[in-house]
Amino acid sequence: MNRWDRRASDCTAAAHYAQAVSDHRVEALLDATGYTAGGPGVAVALRRPDGTTVTAARGRADPHRPFTPATVSYTAAVSKQIVAACIARTVLDGALDTRVPLRRWLPYLPPWADRVRIHHLAHHTSGLPTDAWVAGRIASRSGCRWDGPAVLRALATLPRLDFPPGSRFRSCSADYIALAALVERIVGNLARFAERRLFAPLGMTRTTLWSTAGALPADCAAGHPADAEMGAWPLPLSIGDGGVWSTVEDLHRWNTALLPGGVLDDRLRTLLHAPGRLDDGRAVEYAWGVHVGRDGAGRLVHSHGGHWAGGWTAGTVRLPDVGLTVAALSNSGDTAALTALSSGLVEQFAP
Repeated sequence: MNRWDRRASDCTAAAHYAQAVSDHRVEALLDATGYTAGGPGVAVALRRPDGTTVTAARGRADPHRPFTPATVSYTAAVSKQIVAACIARTVLDGALDTRVPLRRWLPYLPPWADRVRIHHLAHHTSGLPTDAWVAGRIASRSGCRWDGPAVLRALATLPRLDFPPGSRFRSCSADYIALAALVERIVGNLARFAERRLFAPLGMTRTTLWSTAGALPADCAAGHPADAEMGAWPLPLSIGDGGVWSTVEDLHRWNTALLPGGVLDDRLRTLLHAPGRLDDGRAVEYAWGVHVGRDGAGRLVHSHGGHWAGGWTAGTVRLPDVGLTVAALSNSGDTAALTALSSGLVEQFAP
């Protein structure tokens, strides 16, 4: 029997938690997207335009615990906006110039790094290689472990960029892994910097940057791959493209802090949400670790999703002009389900 196939009596705690939610539309969306009391877990935290908050949760963090809004789960690429905020802090502090070449901070990289600037990395216009290329190089040199040092060693063997920096947009994990490595040369330990400058001031007491080999954060939700035939996946260990473990309660605090009038200062909020531009002047709908664009109704949207194939998905959505935010975490690798849930919440509650 699959470990998620629990008897109804085993799911009482999760079901009771879900029943405490006052807005039936959230529960209906959980039903519609396939999340069940006995399956992998999910939690959402929604700020409605009137400023009230709704949280809901369903399913299991592991066979012995329900998944709740206080459950720690992996945020995957949602981490990029938090890492970007750390980098933006150093820019605003005057410690980092976004026009400086990458090779100034990571001198072991080949000469192509002289052409890559910090803003190219932040906006995914650097020309660094695809995740598939990096993973193949790591596997050929050091087995299958993907972490920051392994990615940087792979980049040190890259003969040339895939395209001229600033000429096109293409997302790749190496951009933010390189950013995390260079900012650590300025601030020291990035996890401690994030705790001091972001998490503690915002009251994100259950959020951490984590890269400890062979271990996961205490009490985190166990990952559950979307495809059971995939077998065991390595633990998520890289910082930059991922690394942040959090709860939807804490991500709700993060979302709220980034709304107009939120507790994060205006300069940081403006920098994080400034879209990139290509060298020919065309705008890129990607700012600092967050997609920036307009939905079908013309509403401004700041969003990012993330997944780790080993069994975690995450998403944040902010509509700053209407005061609506969504934070969602799941220990299921079903990206489509979490995307549908987040999108459904926006459609249900946005004016």
